Amino acid sequence: MKKYCLIVVVVLLCHLVNAQQTMNLKGIVVDTDLKGNITPIQGAYIRWLNETNIVISDSNGVFIIPFTESTKNLIVSYVGYKTDTIFVAEKKFVKILLITKNKLKDVNIRVERKSSEVSFIDPWKTTIMNEKELFKAACCNLSESFETNPSVDVNLTDAITGTKQIQMLGLASQYTQLTQEMIPGARGLAVNYGNAYTPGSWINSIQVTKGIGSVVNGFESIAGQINTELHKPDVKEKVYFNAYASEGGRYETNLIVANKLTKSFSQSILLHGSTLTLRMDNNNDGYLDNPLGYQINSSYRFKYDKGKGFIIQGGLAALNDKKIGGQFDFDENNRISLKFYGTKVNALKGDAWLKIGYVFPRKIYKSLGLQVSTVGQSYDSYFGNNLYKGKQESFYANFIYQSIISSSDHKFRTGFSYLNDYYDEVLENFFAQNNTSKQFKFIRDEKVIGAFFEYTYSYFNKFTLVAGQRLDFNNLFGWFYTPRVHTRLAVNKQTVLRASAGRGQRTANIIAENTGLLASSRKFIFNSNNLNNAYGLNPEVAWNYGLSLTSDFKLNYRKGSFSIDYYYTYFQNQIVVDREAMVNEVRFYNLNGKSFSNSLQVQLDYEPIKRLDVRMAYRYYDVKTQYDSIGVREVPLIAAHRAFFNIGYNTKNKWNFDFTWNWIGAKRLPNTSSNPAEMQLPNYSESFIILNTQVSKSLFNKKLDIYTGIENLLDFKQSSPIIDAQNPFGSYFDASMVWGPVFGRMIYGGVRFKF
Repeated sequence: MKKYCLIVVVVLLCHLVNAQQTMNLKGIVVDTDLKGNITPIQGAYIRWLNETNIVISDSNGVFIIPFTESTKNLIVSYVGYKTDTIFVAEKKFVKILLITKNKLKDVNIRVERKSSEVSFIDPWKTTIMNEKELFKAACCNLSESFETNPSVDVNLTDAITGTKQIQMLGLASQYTQLTQEMIPGARGLAVNYGNAYTPGSWINSIQVTKGIGSVVNGFESIAGQINTELHKPDVKEKVYFNAYASEGGRYETNLIVANKLTKSFSQSILLHGSTLTLRMDNNNDGYLDNPLGYQINSSYRFKYDKGKGFIIQGGLAALNDKKIGGQFDFDENNRISLKFYGTKVNALKGDAWLKIGYVFPRKIYKSLGLQVSTVGQSYDSYFGNNLYKGKQESFYANFIYQSIISSSDHKFRTGFSYLNDYYDEVLENFFAQNNTSKQFKFIRDEKVIGAFFEYTYSYFNKFTLVAGQRLDFNNLFGWFYTPRVHTRLAVNKQTVLRASAGRGQRTANIIAENTGLLASSRKFIFNSNNLNNAYGLNPEVAWNYGLSLTSDFKLNYRKGSFSIDYYYTYFQNQIVVDREAMVNEVRFYNLNGKSFSNSLQVQLDYEPIKRLDVRMAYRYYDVKTQYDSIGVREVPLIAAHRAFFNIGYNTKNKWNFDFTWNWIGAKRLPNTSSNPAEMQLPNYSESFIILNTQVSKSLFNKKLDIYTGIENLLDFKQSSPIIDAQNPFGSYFDASMVWGPVFGRMIYGGVRFKF
């Protein structure tokens, strides 16, 4: 019913807007060079003579202005061009060519850009985090870049491997589409580990989009999308270097070298190396707080832009990541003796990508684009007596054609995509209760081919409708249809209201998405005998509905922003991960009942005095799933309440101070009532506070930054994060019940240098 109500509202709005549009004059403002090439002018001012109402041309140079009978003279002006007056006798599309002034004095315009801001133009609720925001924290990799973003949670998957998982709208990272420059990023077997494979120093900006995404980017997005933009080859800084060290024994270096070989061709090399070297056990449980190991990461990328509408970008990347954890005295060489409990995760990854785009010079509203990528990755890991090996080979292609229908008010994007995922996984699951093990082998060759069409209607800058649909064929599950709709209404110049609804579908990789459970003595139970066909389970299907309000304001002459958003996600099918039935088992099966997530967030950003930014937020989650064993219950290890406060201050002499306060509410813990009394956990965890702070200083005209900071300033640690830690090969051992920090206070420092 909600879907149909939304469609009716959208149709009525479109009908109303179309009725108004018949009274409008449309046109385009352009410029021409000596060779006769025509380019649009964005930001030109258009008004009728003796009228005060002004409209501004859009990125395509197009404008729409209400037609008037009182005058026929249209005035068009733009900085650096001669103001022109056009006589318009009737409502026909007009093309206006502005003439450049012979002489123009230099004008310097300075804009203080926010470190994090919500786009007012996009129909999607997107928060853009630039380098200024990322520099507020250490941001050693992508999973650690959301310390100052209240919309994204980052939690440990277990108490041993140090793996961090992203959560949005109360849903795990697999429900958020992760892309790198709009090409699929960490997915498949890398859904948990992959965010640690993007070094923070490589990141130029991050776009966090809540709710259902665009059909152009695929069908998998459910909770939202996180897109990462890396440093480009054609930037003015030729060398960028970063070095980092922490008292936890983590050392990192990053180097980016960019070179413009010709006017059209530029290239860059991105290098990363990191090590974890210190054996530390701050909570005295006999296990390393952080695993030992290293990561070597490299990337080459290029860009070709002739300046005639044709652009080619591409790159190659390779990674080797190895982490060893477990008991304090564990050594990989003595693993066979089983004297000590140990874990290893060794990942190898290589990928290549290519993007080709063409914009028609005389019809700049028309363009073609092709995205191609291929990924090969493997994981060799063990968790005590549990062994897991996985290989993935993926190929992705997406062709996009964009144009307009009669005018720039009616745009569309259409095309087709192809995705091929091949998985080869082996799980050897040890069951301590009877000292037996069982081996499972999972093979999946999944191919999805589909086509999409997305229509965008715009009325001035006041209203936008994006209606998209996809039709895909999956060789394992057959045809499926993906409709999505987004609307944006500018209530006034300061306030924007957005609404969205749509469907998402994905095939789960249940072992890779739940590797934290391997750090336990649980027996893995699959409710199917046909494990080669996606573990014998159906794909996950969900509907997401969202409503958000964003409003800018001025208080005491200082700028501020207020936002509130609500998202509801309803699963038609979900893979239930049930560890409630038996404390020494975990069961995987298709949903039989209800599963949903309610997410409400309120946020306030304000600058009470110059160069002092304050951000406050409150977030509420209601996330429940129906379990065969206990019925409908809260999904474990998700805090229903969270409060957030961040304050940053920049002095005139380039000192930067940042402070973040996070209060995380209680989380429901999985049932442990059948354990011996001393190994039972309460029903809910305690709430806790995490404080982080950083100080940095910019030198030599911001070419050199020196920074130091403290994470977890109050030194809060979860007490006894591992159940039966003294008997890691026993029936009750479980390191997956992590609800808080394992490592306590941590001091770090580093330098950034670019020229």
